[in-house]
Amino acid sequence: MDWEFSLLNYIQNNIRTDFLDKLMPVISFLGKLSLIWIVLAIAFMCFKKTRKMGRSLSADLIFNLIAGNLILKTIVHRLRPCILDKTVDLLVSIPIDTSFPSGHTLYAFGAATILMIYNKWLGIAGYIFAVLMGFSRMYLYVHFPTDVFFGAILGIAFAITAYKIEGMIFDRDKPIFRLKARSPKKL
Repeated sequence: MDWEFSLLNYIQNNIRTDFLDKLMPVISFLGKLSLIWIVLAIAFMCFKKTRKMGRSLSADLIFNLIAGNLILKTIVHRLRPCILDKTVDLLVSIPIDTSFPSGHTLYAFGAATILMIYNKWLGIAGYIFAVLMGFSRMYLYVHFPTDVFFGAILGIAFAITAYKIEGMIFDRDKPIFRLKARSPKKL
């Protein structure tokens, strides 16, 4: 954990600026309660052309909530850096949940992966935003680097899983359960 505090303190002492002090809380706020991703999933499901993307994004959000927020955060129960080191001047209030994995990063990388699967340009924009989201969580001193790293990795993995499950459930050519048709009995 020493190297993680060293990196966080490096950000605080060498990268922190007035401009970033205004920008990073805004970027982080966009991921609060995953509302941006929920709204995006609903919007995608409203149009036939983007409905599959909306379903995949919705499945990803559910995976992230269950596996990331409800299971991993509870099991790992890692304290946040801002709780362990109270000397840093925080720009945001201390989040009430635990630190590992970074939920903001988990959801952002998951959404970016879903976007990339369906649309390259939306995906690139999504990944740029996801990287900024992860960095904002370290900049704001509310997550350790490993929280952000594993949030990104898990977000990508959950998104790929959600995409595959969406395909198995809704792809009429490849249903999860294939019922064998009975041939009529001959008399």
